[in-house]
Amino acid sequence: MILFNPRPTCLWIHRYTGLAIAAFLIIAAITGSLLAFHDELDDIFNQRLAYVEDSQMSTLAIAVLHDKVVSAYPEYGFSTMPTAIEPKKSAVFIVDKFRGNNKVNPEPLFQEVYIHPFTGDILGTRDKEQWAWQNTMWKVFWLHRELLLGDIGKLILGVVSLVWTINCFIGFYLTFPRAVKNSSINDKSAIKKIPTKKRTSLLKRWLPAWKIRTKTNTFKLNYDLHHAFGLWLWVMLFVIAWSSVGFNLQQVYQPVMQVVVGLEGREGKGNKADKSSELVRSETGTANLVNKANSIEYLTKQANIAAQKNGLSVTQLLGMRWVEEDNQWQLRFKTNKDIGKKGGASSITVNAGDGSVERVNFAYQNASFGSKTDQWLSTLHMGHISQGVGHLLYQIFLALIGLAVAVLSGTGVYLWYKGRQQRLKAAQKYKRQSLELISITPYRQSPDDLDG
Repeated sequence: MILFNPRPTCLWIHRYTGLAIAAFLIIAAITGSLLAFHDELDDIFNQRLAYVEDSQMSTLAIAVLHDKVVSAYPEYGFSTMPTAIEPKKSAVFIVDKFRGNNKVNPEPLFQEVYIHPFTGDILGTRDKEQWAWQNTMWKVFWLHRELLLGDIGKLILGVVSLVWTINCFIGFYLTFPRAVKNSSINDKSAIKKIPTKKRTSLLKRWLPAWKIRTKTNTFKLNYDLHHAFGLWLWVMLFVIAWSSVGFNLQQVYQPVMQVVVGLEGREGKGNKADKSSELVRSETGTANLVNKANSIEYLTKQANIAAQKNGLSVTQLLGMRWVEEDNQWQLRFKTNKDIGKKGGASSITVNAGDGSVERVNFAYQNASFGSKTDQWLSTLHMGHISQGVGHLLYQIFLALIGLAVAVLSGTGVYLWYKGRQQRLKAAQKYKRQSLELISITPYRQSPDDLDG
C-alpha cells in the first residue's frame, strides 16, 4: 500500500510561495520596525514644528489654543482637541473638515496645525501628503500600509499576508522531524536483530529545530536561524500575519473570523466622526453648562465617577470631540480593562446644555469574544500596549519582531539559492557522467536496427 507523504508538497509550496512574497515581507518588516516608534521618530523628523523651548510660563488652556487656531483658519473645521499637552511639545490640532469651495484650493492644504502652548503663536501647518523631510515617517507608514500604490498596493499586501498566514502553518509543520520508516519484517531472524532500546521521542528529535549552531558553516547557520526564529516567534508571527489580512483583505478576514470566533460585522465603525463639525466657539459657553473651557475637566470627572462605579480606573485620556448637531461633548478614554486605544477604547457622552451624562460605553463590557479577539490582534500589531516602561518594552519587542521577519525572509531566499546551486551542480554532474558512459559504450547497432 502506497501512502501519500505531504511533506514534499508542503516543502515545495513553502519554498516558492515564500520566495514570491519575500521582497514584500522584507519591505513590510523593515518599515514595521520603524513604525513601532512612529510617534517618537515622527517628532524627530518634524522637530521644527513638534518641539518648543521650555519656559517658566504656564501653558495656555487648550480651549484658548483652539480658539486661536479656529480664528486663524476659519475655512477649516477642528471638531476634536487634545486633552493634554506634553512637556516641551507644541499643541497639535487636526483638520477634520474643510469648507473650501473655490476652484483654486478644492482640497485642504494641510491636515495639522501646530501652535505654541505658551504664547499661542501659530508655528505652522503640515501637509502629510507632501514629499518632505518632515513627513518621512508618514511615507514610511504608507509604504508599510499600501506600498505607496493606494488600493492596488493594499490588495497586494492583503494577498501577501494571506499567503504568509498559510505559510506560518506549513513552516511549523516542516520543522517536525521526518517520520521514521518501518520496514516490513517477515522472518524470525530479522526480528531478532531489532534493538530493544526504545526509539527517541518526537520531542527530543524536534528539539534541535529550536537551536542555533554557532560553530558551523554559513549554510547551516542560515538554516538554523530560519527554523529557530520561526518556532520561537511563531505565535507573534501569526498574529502579525493574520491581523495584516484583517487590515488589507476584509473579504477574507471577516468570514473566517465570524466562523472561528464569532466576530460581528464592522458596519458603521469609523463613521461617527463624519457627523461631527467644528467645535463650538467661545460664545457657546454662555448658553451651555458644559462649554469648551470646562469640557475636558468636566468629562474627565464624570468618566472617573462612572469608572469607579464599575470597579474600573481611567488610565489614559485619548481625545475630546464636539458633536454640534446633538449639542454633545464626547470623551474617549482607556480603562485598566480596555484592550486598545482605537476600537477597544471607552467613551462618555455628555449633554452640553445641562451636563447630564447621556451615554457611557465601557469597551470591555460591550465587546463579544470575537470583538475582543479582533481588538487584541489589531492592538498587538500596532503596538498600542500598556504605558510608560511597559509600552517602551513592547515597542522594542515589536521592532525586533520586524527584524526577525526580515531575517526569516532573507534566510529563506538564501536557502533557496544555495539549494538551487546544489541542484544545478547535481544535474551537471549527472549529465557529465551520462555523456562519459555513452562515450565508452561500444556501438553495436546501426540506426536502421533501432526501428526493428
